[in-house]
Amino acid sequence: MSTDDDFAAKVPDDQHARPQLLVWQDELNSSPGHRAIELMDYIRRTGYVFQANVAQYDALVARMQDPSFALPILDVNDPQAHDDLLSEAERLLHNILMALSTRIDQQRAFMRRHFNEDTILMDEYVAKVKVDFDVYAPSVFLRDLRNYLTHYSLPVAQSRQTFSNQSFSVTFTLVRQHLQEWPGWKEDARTWLAAQGEQIEIVPVVDGYARIAGAFDKWLSEGIGRKYAAEIRAYNEEAEAFNREWARVFGM
Repeated sequence: MSTDDDFAAKVPDDQHARPQLLVWQDELNSSPGHRAIELMDYIRRTGYVFQANVAQYDALVARMQDPSFALPILDVNDPQAHDDLLSEAERLLHNILMALSTRIDQQRAFMRRHFNEDTILMDEYVAKVKVDFDVYAPSVFLRDLRNYLTHYSLPVAQSRQTFSNQSFSVTFTLVRQHLQEWPGWKEDARTWLAAQGEQIEIVPVVDGYARIAGAFDKWLSEGIGRKYAAEIRAYNEEAEAFNREWARVFGM
């Protein structure tokens, strides 16, 4: 393990401290530990693109639970307001499906690019994909829904309102009959569709997938961290020494 004297030798005196700090910083940024952290961060970033789109969709659904916001939109005397709501719901679902597909494709390419020779991690990755996503029946439907959107039609959204003296709720649905008109569904997705009611509540389907994807991405990022644990520790130790020297030189 390096000592503070070793780190001090990198910056021999204040006269040469600043250029030497830049050299030191470059060494840190090219270290195996920094590379490992970048790999972990990449998994989080690709996951974020998908999760942020889901969060926007859920935010619209949450706003619709407020009667003061929702009732003017649902007013039958102003059909344009409701049409605009459905257009926004379709836009957000479109973004979710595109980000879902991007996350899958980028993660597969990432694993092949960086871990193709690591048979242990790759085998664990492939097995966990099957266990986590194949167990969740609507996952194939959502993946195919992206292809439906791209190659056939927008998945036309409808709203469904539930009223009582004590409660008020609004959600978005897709019409099963319209979806089934497309011949491109995979067998598993077609079977899942056939088992649904006429109005498919799409919000819990999306949220369920997002929870699984979030937990999976966390597992993968942490798995990479465990693989490179020693390199990351060495990087963190030297980064702390670098930060101390940076603060000393610049009086921070």
